[in-house]
Amino acid sequence: MKITRSTKCSLKFATIKKRIELQSILSEYGKTVNCFIEYFWNSREVSKAKLLKPIVDMPDTWLSARLRKVAAREALDMVSATKKRWKDNPDKMKMPVHKGKRMNVSCTIAELQPTRKTDEFDGWLHLASIGNKIRMDVPVRYHKHFNQLQAKGKRLNSYIITDKYVQFCFEIETGEKKEVKSLDG
Repeated sequence: MKITRSTKCSLKFATIKKRIELQSILSEYGKTVNCFIEYFWNSREVSKAKLLKPIVDMPDTWLSARLRKVAAREALDMVSATKKRWKDNPDKMKMPVHKGKRMNVSCTIAELQPTRKTDEFDGWLHLASIGNKIRMDVPVRYHKHFNQLQAKGKRLNSYIITDKYVQFCFEIETGEKKEVKSLDG
């Protein structure tokens, strides 16, 4: 059986310039997700398979097509989760809003790379394909929990990025499920 565990590593070692740039990326990403939410909220049925160029190019933003597609997928998930949650009580249903404080990206946007020429950090989170010719390397220092999860399992290539931390997920093999025995005796 496999389980997924996650841990957060602080981005406090990033320079002020990188933090400001990351905040502007998150803000633009949030605006883009909200644009997609508004579109999907009023649409009938849109699936992730139908997220083609005309839909992805819809919002007016400087984000790359790759990151816009990630934003569209997140918006679609938010809308479908809201509609599913409130399907029995549609009067209370409200359109979801992305606050622009985090983004969930895969290895197409972010990649954890080993350190280069420094002992201060354990890795660099390399962000590319963002848009506006922005590329950045954010320093990451691992901690005890990260190292424990790294030793037990396989790190997945998706990341949740905020202005304060990056969250890593690990898939851990736990073996077969144990049989539950009755207490009746």
